[in-house]
Amino acid sequence: MKRLWIVVWMLAGLAWASTPAYPENSVGLGYAHPGAGAFTLGLQLPAAPMGLDTGLDLELRYPRLGVSATGKVLVLPSLSVGGQFMAVGAFVELRYADPGAFGGYLGGNFSWDLPTMGPVEGALSGRLGVGYFPKGSLAASLVSYGLGLRLYHDPVALELATNDRDLFRASLLFLW
Repeated sequence: MKRLWIVVWMLAGLAWASTPAYPENSVGLGYAHPGAGAFTLGLQLPAAPMGLDTGLDLELRYPRLGVSATGKVLVLPSLSVGGQFMAVGAFVELRYADPGAFGGYLGGNFSWDLPTMGPVEGALSGRLGVGYFPKGSLAASLVSYGLGLRLYHDPVALELATNDRDLFRASLLFLW
């Protein structure tokens, strides 16, 4: 039974390749390929100190240990683009990966709600940041990026994404 719960939590936190600009409560499990070929467990926690929409995203990668923490703030919460809602934010991210690689990025992110498709809602999210985290070449180490598509069917969401660490990432998220 304990192994089953471990698998459930791992599959529930698939990965935050490009989390939405707006903070939301979620926990998920993902699989990233071929970048690290790793399972990821993630958690998003929103907060609103002094009336600002902020959030904290935490991610743990396994079997090759990796940890990242991303703080974000919603800068423009309700833009309208093509009749659809769009949010723009800023983020700061810290990363650690075994053996001893440490770095961080500062940048911006956006989320654009897609038209409703029956009972399924969707959002396209992207991010771009500058900083440093060792990834082979110097040029690759200076930039963080991500692009993801989330499909929501409350209380779960499926995310398909790409980012600077993984060519493809699939995640299953539980929202509350």
